Amino acid sequence: MPDNGDWIETCKAQDVGREDVKRWDHGDRSFAIFRTADDRYYVTDDICTHEYAHISDGFVEGTTVECPRHAGCFDFRTGEALNPPVCVNLRTFPAKVEDGLVYIRLADD
Repeated sequence: MPDNGDWIETCKAQDVGREDVKRWDHGDRSFAIFRTADDRYYVTDDICTHEYAHISDGFVEGTTVECPRHAGCFDFRTGEALNPPVCVNLRTFPAKVEDGLVYIRLADD
């Protein structure tokens, strides 16, 4: 996906619950959109780096998401892998909210 400096609209900000995650598909990719208790939004790839599982199906607590397949955890703000079996970080993407909509900016792979 080319990086042309544009932001892509994903969903309404209210569609993502506080301390929760929402899956968003774009082209052939899936993304996980997170909202913190203080209304900050973060976006990561939605596929776990350990084995194929949607991160958006995982359990969110604070700023951590637990993969539903093998319970590896990531800090969704940075994508950092926090405990085995995950050892490769999730890719993250810039996110912003304008006029009640969540936008992300994709960069070249």
